[in-house]
Amino acid sequence: MNHYPTKGIFLLILACVVLALPAGASLNTISAGDTVFIGEQGLDVTGAAGASTQVAWFPSTAQTTATVPEKVIDLTGVKNNFYVNPIDFSTRTGNWYRMPIPVGGVGTATLAFRVVDPYLALKIEDTTVNVDVTGKWAPTKDTLGFRIETNLYTMSQRVGGGAGAPLTIKVQTPEGNILSALIDSAGTAHSLDIRVTTSPFMTAGIWDTGNTLYPPGTYVVWIECNENHMKDNYNQAGKTVSEHPSLLVQDQNPLINPKVTATTTTVQTTFMQTTTLATVATTQAPATFPAVTTAPASLPTNTETPSPIPTPTKSAGFCGWCTMLAAAIACAAYACAKR
Repeated sequence: MNHYPTKGIFLLILACVVLALPAGASLNTISAGDTVFIGEQGLDVTGAAGASTQVAWFPSTAQTTATVPEKVIDLTGVKNNFYVNPIDFSTRTGNWYRMPIPVGGVGTATLAFRVVDPYLALKIEDTTVNVDVTGKWAPTKDTLGFRIETNLYTMSQRVGGGAGAPLTIKVQTPEGNILSALIDSAGTAHSLDIRVTTSPFMTAGIWDTGNTLYPPGTYVVWIECNENHMKDNYNQAGKTVSEHPSLLVQDQNPLINPKVTATTTTVQTTFMQTTTLATVATTQAPATFPAVTTAPASLPTNTETPSPIPTPTKSAGFCGWCTMLAAAIACAAYACAKR
């Protein structure tokens, strides 16, 4: 009997869980000195730029007194809808300053924001035994959690970002469904939309693999961030989306040597061969004891009496002796009578 619910019921349960979760606040307001990430769009950098209508970037080797930037971005008309375009910023990470640069150079310029290339990685932790099972195997009935490594947690330093950077863990079932929530061993549902404030960031054990909602098989797990459309604009593995490691969930450890069964069979076969040899040695008696092996063939006359020939009761020689003895007795008797 199949103990797993149908796909429709399963998705309905998860949809209800997601609908019950509160929506997160947007993190698009950038203050002076905040960190922004390549790929983000729709940012309001009014507070970061101040009265300036331009921001400028200098190579890290530039002197702090330099007044001529390598790259200048015009903010006219886009202060409240700024796009950290990968074309402009992927090779120009670091500090961006307000323009114009004062006479004192970069060292005295006002920092507008820092541009950072995002990174994002996910590991799967078996919290039952405290083992990293990323890309490996987890036994059914163990509880799993997640370890997240990222620099996106600095979004929590923005206005309204105290709850943390919004990330989403994706779990694809063996049937191809994408889960939006997981159930722990206590039966509590946990949304896979999470907020990260540190790195590394650990979730609790939120996935009970023994729950019948999760059939045995290979799952694919990853994490992504699409805050301010950064994944839409900069969809690169390890940056706005992690690698996609697989996880095999089943009772049997797949690393157990499959030759164990063959070894057992070999042992049994050897035992049978040894027994056969011992039997041959027992039935082939030494040549010095022929009676042991030939006796049965020489004894049929002892067990069967031939029916055509009656067995004699007296031998012919015995009767002749009796006749002679009788004659002698008769002669002796006659001699006595003559006297």
